[in-house]
Amino acid sequence: MTMTMTTPTTTESRPYLYAKYRYQISPLVYWVLQTSTALVWSLPSSHPDAPDVPLGDPHITLSNLVALSKFIGKHVAPGDVPTAILGLFLSVTVAVYDCQAALQRIATKKTHPDVENGISSLETFAEALGDCYRALGGWDWALHDHTPLDSLSRCLPLTKGNVDCLVIKEFVALDPPEASEADQDSEQETSQQAGPRLGHQRKQARPGKGKRGRRRKDKDTAKPKAKDIDKGPLPDVLSNRLLESFDVTLDQHGMTTGYIIAAYDLIKDCVEFRAYLQDLWYEVAYEGLHSAVAGALSNTALLLVQNGEDFLSVSADFPGRQAFHSVVSTVSSVLGFGAEREVTGANKGDTDLMDAKEMLLLHTYHDLLDFITDYQKNDNGKPTKRMMKEINNWNPDFDLRRATMGERLKWRRAYTINWLYDLASVLSNRLAQVTEVSAKRPGGGISRKEAQSARVLGLSSFAVLISLLATPDGKVGIRERILPHHVFQLQCIVDSLTVTKGWIHDLPKGHVFIAPPPADKFRPMRDVDLFLHGIGDARPGILTGFERLEALLRIEANLRPTSKKNPEFQETLEAVREICTQFLGKHPALGNRSRFSTTDSNALWHYSPYLCGVGLADALDAQFVAILYVWGHQMEPVMLMHLYHFLRQEGYLEKPVDLFESLQRLFPTSFFPNGEMPVSDHGNALADFLIDLENKDSRKKGKWRTLSGSGVPIHLTIPYESMLVLLREKSWNRYRVPDDHVALSSLLAKLRIAQTEHIIDHVTGKKRLKQTTLVKRAKAALVTEGLAEDLAEEKLLALADALEGVDCMQEQQAEDSHDIPPEISDCEWFDILKVDLTADVDGDHPLCGLNLAEVTWRMVNIFSCIEGELRRLRNKTYLSFCNDKGESDSGKYMYKETDARMLLVPMAMVNKDVQFFEVVAKTLAEEFTTLPDLIYWRELKLGTTGRSTSPQTTGHEATADATSASTVDKNAVHMDHCAVIKGVATEDGTMLIWN
Repeated sequence: MTMTMTTPTTTESRPYLYAKYRYQISPLVYWVLQTSTALVWSLPSSHPDAPDVPLGDPHITLSNLVALSKFIGKHVAPGDVPTAILGLFLSVTVAVYDCQAALQRIATKKTHPDVENGISSLETFAEALGDCYRALGGWDWALHDHTPLDSLSRCLPLTKGNVDCLVIKEFVALDPPEASEADQDSEQETSQQAGPRLGHQRKQARPGKGKRGRRRKDKDTAKPKAKDIDKGPLPDVLSNRLLESFDVTLDQHGMTTGYIIAAYDLIKDCVEFRAYLQDLWYEVAYEGLHSAVAGALSNTALLLVQNGEDFLSVSADFPGRQAFHSVVSTVSSVLGFGAEREVTGANKGDTDLMDAKEMLLLHTYHDLLDFITDYQKNDNGKPTKRMMKEINNWNPDFDLRRATMGERLKWRRAYTINWLYDLASVLSNRLAQVTEVSAKRPGGGISRKEAQSARVLGLSSFAVLISLLATPDGKVGIRERILPHHVFQLQCIVDSLTVTKGWIHDLPKGHVFIAPPPADKFRPMRDVDLFLHGIGDARPGILTGFERLEALLRIEANLRPTSKKNPEFQETLEAVREICTQFLGKHPALGNRSRFSTTDSNALWHYSPYLCGVGLADALDAQFVAILYVWGHQMEPVMLMHLYHFLRQEGYLEKPVDLFESLQRLFPTSFFPNGEMPVSDHGNALADFLIDLENKDSRKKGKWRTLSGSGVPIHLTIPYESMLVLLREKSWNRYRVPDDHVALSSLLAKLRIAQTEHIIDHVTGKKRLKQTTLVKRAKAALVTEGLAEDLAEEKLLALADALEGVDCMQEQQAEDSHDIPPEISDCEWFDILKVDLTADVDGDHPLCGLNLAEVTWRMVNIFSCIEGELRRLRNKTYLSFCNDKGESDSGKYMYKETDARMLLVPMAMVNKDVQFFEVVAKTLAEEFTTLPDLIYWRELKLGTTGRSTSPQTTGHEATADATSASTVDKNAVHMDHCAVIKGVATEDGTMLIWN
């Protein structure tokens, strides 16, 4: 399979179109300039056909790039131009043509002065690159079996040193016309220049050097040609320039074309990600997808938009042009309309214009702009009278199917502005309360807890942003402060409501309207309420679980009064409980001052599925991390898991216990080093693991985390494999999820293994996978399961080979005439993450969906029951660690040392205390709790894959705006529609795709 210049899956960012363009154009320009420098230094200064081009400037115009390429091609023997350089020209040309073609496809038929400026400038650039390619002999490769792209892949990465190795320094010897004496005189001046310049600058001839001189020279034909004056070593005037500084300016369109590429890439992401997320919220409302999964994927998409936006903000090429207004104005001009043109008056029926504004998020942008403008007019945080007339009396039950398009837009605009007022009020009201309280305090300081109270769980950054935007800034205008990711996130917030009300914007079909889901099937707070309150007494929620655990740990603290960890436990658990009681599903600062108070005073949450999703994702992360922190110090869960494994292996437990079997499957690396369960010497293996945890804690070698939503720092020593927690920890960047933490059962791990580089073993001569951390882990797991090491290697290699040989769809092959394998798109990566997140939250690997507080409470209780029975039997191992006073009161049996309980189980295993084992086995066998009893949700989704089908409409449900509600193109690839793709089915039924 041909390698492409794409960012590997293990890097920290994905390959953006503009980044790839800059990554390729810079070494290309550098090579042309360096080769031209070597060429001019090798030729006589009198050579007449050299273009007059400066070679010391890293910026080169397009016309000069073409001229230099032709000049090099004229003086280089056929086939001497490195094929990697030809591949670079070809790759850049393809990228520019793709961008130009995409803009051409979406451009309207209306004439607009900027359409030609935008699209034609890209076309001119691509054609000029093609001229360079031909001049350097690129067409000679047309009939070859392999292309220059194959050679390019072998030169990666494109460092300055690698490009220097490709610079040509030997050229075809040509006999130029005889140089005049004036030309020869100028050679001395040329040779003394610090930086070479192609082209001879003629000096005025000296007296006596006119026609008479030439006639004398013509007569003396036998006279040898004067030699060039020695120019010395080849100068390197570009050595101090960074490779990234080399670029092409397209004459007067230089800035415009580069900006079009960056702006188009950013808007394209916004449009594609918005469509994908609308499908997600449809699945949440109509098909039962968990809202935390949709929230996590929304955060992931937002990060990609922010990263794409960073190219505009940090690039010196686009100073002051990173605002949404600037970006969308550039793209909208290519589409044939201005960003500020309103749908009113004569153009009221212009559906092309209306759909284009919807596609470019312009309606939401104007709503945000109008909110900020209106908010700044009043000092009380309330809308102006004029705005109130427009947004008052918003009806959540408005029938969108029977309304006009104008009425729908007004309804959505009223919701957006009202919701933004509520969001701004949360922060402003809470900050006012905190400031008032702190002013009465000596010193007037604000505590961390008070500062953290001014937050909106899952959306704190956006809430702060809205407050800052609503605050007047005399130096920067409102438009310049609104960035693309601000508008994109607000659009996602608004879409989460409109989709769950039956309104979906589909790019191919237009606006689609269907009946909202039944109230008993979906509410925005559906999953939040289950998480908080559970299902009756039998299935408690997080609040009950944490109350029970905190009470039990206080009792445990009395048994070990010298423990220093209990106060830290209490702070951590209290922080999570406060998050869940105060900031998840409601906010105390809003009170009854909601703009929606006539219908719902808690509308900030009740009317925002997006906020419920991202808030619940943060809460799930917080409770998971808090309990893992407890497990790292309260060792009962770890000791019981080791005991259970030992008792099963030694035959003390004949039947498996569901609770422990489930935990053993879900948390292999949390309870056993590297997930490998010991097969002998169990006591010492447990002791070593516990000591390692203690050492990590004392030396602070574990992982520091800030508890989501609280700012409380905690130190984790227990490893984990939760996809949601790993993504949250890495700021939702999938590229940064480390190989040593990703679960081997995850689809992400399987795809990473399948994309691992193949290398040749120098000893055996066989092909094998590069030994990455993930490959080593997977191989070790297969060996542990009983597979021989060589067979484990072959199995992993077969997985990678199968994916490598997958062909893309026939239509895609026809469209792509270049020998470049297709990449997995961002939306397909979202599908992959959705599989793993669903498994993690409410699927077949529910680490985050498990009520871990309840699990910990049960396991500590089990340990207490074991101790009670050991006391009754006066077990020698147990009593050796206790201050036994011979009384039956359990309070009299206090451990001698703080860590005595941690040593109890390893000592019993080393001493082979049969009585101890029998007591533990009997207690564990009486534990009938199953995994479903400890899940927050009503049911688990087993075997979930990919995207579900999009909404279908029939008859009265569909409007004239669309003939079908399908929001997925007929050629799209679905992970659950394997018939339209080539794929590799693994043993567990997972379908690995390549499209």
